Amino acid sequence: MSLLTVGQGLRKNASAGMRAVADADVNSARQKIAMDKADRAAKMNTIGTAGGIGGMVGASKLAAAGTAAAGTAAAGTAAAGTAAAGTAAAGTAAATTAAATTATTAAATTAAGTAAAGTAAGVGTMAGMAAIAAPVAIALGIGYLFSEIF
Repeated sequence: MSLLTVGQGLRKNASAGMRAVADADVNSARQKIAMDKADRAAKMNTIGTAGGIGGMVGASKLAAAGTAAAGTAAAGTAAAGTAAAGTAAAGTAAATTAAATTATTAAATTAAGTAAAGTAAGVGTMAGMAAIAAPVAIALGIGYLFSEIF
């Protein structure tokens, strides 16, 4: 065996070893990239779940506000009916002090009913978004903190 043949054999062995190390390095880099992507996906999943929970809380608050506004509007409608009855009573017995007092009470009740109707109308698109936005923002912040801590 000549010295050139031995050198070529060593070079082939060295090239095969370097190729194996390079392949291992490439596989390690691929695994690191995959782990980074999995970590990012887990963080986004946590934040998305927290945002969904915040949306549910906000939606329940919006529904509660809408129910309360509907109840207030119904009370306003009943007050308007009372005002109409008071006005009828005031028309038939305008000379008596009791009828005048009823008319004054009815007018105050009508004003309260009008204010209640205005409150009910205030639960619109912007109010709905405001009711949902705060819980969503808080939940997203908590989700971000959880994703960073854990």
